[in-house]
Amino acid sequence: MERNSQNAPGEPGDPYSRSEYRRLIAWERRIEREGPLFERLLAAAPERSVLDLGCGTGEHVAWFARQGVRAVGLDRSESMLTAARDHEARGEGRFVQGDVLEARAALAPEPPFGLALCLGNMLPHLLTDADLARFVEGVRTSLVPGGLLLLQILNYERIVGQGLRALPVNVRPGEDGEEIVFLRLMTPQPDGHLLFFPTTLTLDADSEEPVAVKTTRRVPLRAWTAADLRSQFEAAGMRVHVFGNMQAGPYAPETSPDVVLTAQREDDATG
Repeated sequence: MERNSQNAPGEPGDPYSRSEYRRLIAWERRIEREGPLFERLLAAAPERSVLDLGCGTGEHVAWFARQGVRAVGLDRSESMLTAARDHEARGEGRFVQGDVLEARAALAPEPPFGLALCLGNMLPHLLTDADLARFVEGVRTSLVPGGLLLLQILNYERIVGQGLRALPVNVRPGEDGEEIVFLRLMTPQPDGHLLFFPTTLTLDADSEEPVAVKTTRRVPLRAWTAADLRSQFEAAGMRVHVFGNMQAGPYAPETSPDVVLTAQREDDATG
């Protein structure tokens, strides 16, 4: 699952301005897989409202809005939000440009939420312990008492431990008979970091030169682990559960594809 639309703090420009992001993901199938967990968490939340941190082009916000939920997306990428506002024009949520490290300030005067999302491997763009701590505090103050966070990143313990250098290739329909090929290459670095090289190719089977590079980037990431995340959220006074996928299966460091974490703001919460 890939949705890294949040620029790293301090990063100039918009590195996603040329992305084919909406086309690279089979959104209908993805949300069909994720929907049961969303529904379960929404039922457990103290109110029916959702904040999507690093919302990208807004498909999750739109899905929740169609369920009759107050749904707001926050993202730093202007180009992603330009696409997301197609949903807003149809009454499917609201979208705000801003930094997830300053979530409450960016969202004011929007009231706090019952459920927050941070999906698609956005969090590894936060490179330092201090940034993660600011993110956690921003999440906590963006939730009503008893509110829940659902967070998902890739399982970097498995990736680094197995020396994986690439994620599976994603091929999607393009335009004019072409296909879009999305490569996700990685080079581990010292001290829990890695370099990520998201690359988009075009494939035209009828051309004499069938493959061409459309976009490629060099993105530094922090390979946060389940233990890193649990420690920070528990230090902020939140109750944490860790799973290994978006179906809430058990987490196994060596084999789980993802780290999926739920965290609940416990102050004045019931249950």
